[in-house]
Amino acid sequence: MANLRSPHRLRQGLTVDPAESPRLRRRWPVFVALGVAGLLMLAWAEGGESPLRPIAEAVQLPEQP
Repeated sequence: MANLRSPHRLRQGLTVDPAESPRLRRRWPVFVALGVAGLLMLAWAEGGESPLRPIAEAVQLPEQP
């Protein structure tokens, strides 16, 4: 039997397959978690390569009367 339901439409007028929508809703947290994990691994690998150095310079104070 043919599917008589029409596909959902977005505001832009693009058709969306109703079967794909729940799949994407379940997957986006996984993609976000992988992105955050990737950024954390990159920060961990790149961090600490250059030593911290103090910022110090002479400051001239105004003369006190």
